[in-house]
Amino acid sequence: MRGDVREIDNIHPALRRAFHPVCRSSEVIEGGVVGVRLLDEDWAIARTATGLIALPDRCPHRFSPLSAGCVVGETLRCAYHGYRFDAEGRCVEIPALGPGATVPPKANTRAAHSVVERYGLVWLAPDEPLAPIVDVPEWDDPAFVVVQMPDQTWHAGAGQMVDNFLDLAHFPFTHTTTFGDPDDIEVPPYTVDRDGLTFTCDYVHSTKRIGDSMAQDEFAVAPRRSTWWYVAPFQIRLRIHYTADDVVLTILFFHQPVDAVTTKLYAFDLRNDILDGRATVEGTLEFQLAVANEDRALLERMRSKATPLDVQAEVHTRADRITLEMRRVLADFVDAAAVPEGST
Repeated sequence: MRGDVREIDNIHPALRRAFHPVCRSSEVIEGGVVGVRLLDEDWAIARTATGLIALPDRCPHRFSPLSAGCVVGETLRCAYHGYRFDAEGRCVEIPALGPGATVPPKANTRAAHSVVERYGLVWLAPDEPLAPIVDVPEWDDPAFVVVQMPDQTWHAGAGQMVDNFLDLAHFPFTHTTTFGDPDDIEVPPYTVDRDGLTFTCDYVHSTKRIGDSMAQDEFAVAPRRSTWWYVAPFQIRLRIHYTADDVVLTILFFHQPVDAVTTKLYAFDLRNDILDGRATVEGTLEFQLAVANEDRALLERMRSKATPLDVQAEVHTRADRITLEMRRVLADFVDAAAVPEGST
């Protein structure tokens, strides 16, 4: 909250009631433990033979980081005094007290409400999540090749980044060296269809075709249909269909609010034109990183890293319908998160 302007930033308490990506699944090997930071809080993620454990990265005894510990059976053991914790956060052993000793309730910690794996990522919800992880049908479609972008850490708010990735009017001005068409500056009418804490948006326009080379003479302006799926607070699936040659590119934007001013971006391209040789993984990576750098250069210059939820705090026009709806969804998300868990 800034003065009387309602806003959301990377450490807003409502964000505890959402799924957030916190690391790659491959980073947590069986029997291993990693430390991650989410919403300015530290967590320890451990993989046992039967699943994941997600606990605050602080032993209740002497506050040693549990991420420095190890997996023992189905528990996470602290490296300092050997306290062991199960997936529910219960302390099941204090070695110094001997076998069969009563463990004081204060030795327990509170596990994350949910920790799951999807799309090669570990997702954590500190409290009961209000919205699901977005569905991506292309992920399991054999016609599509999944291209994993390198992880990027931005000096920006997750809400700002989502706002940017949904924005329809910035292409010809921000993406001048990649796909923006300088003659396609007007945003025609479009629709946004709301469903609870999600929405979809269809938009038909023209851009330079997102191809497989950074050579400017290889770009051609082409019509495309873009469909966005947004899930609160910070998940986007974008499906781009170049109708002339039936190329489909789906881009996933997943955001980890690390701390008040830092967001980690996990992005994927899923393309149906790589298997037939029309595009390559290497070209896709080069191009999409160039696009991201254009966005990043601008967003990191913004002094405030919060996103206003008061729709009167900023100028909005009909061209901003999609990002205005994002603010309305986030406002409803914040209100829903204020209701105690389990209430009806």
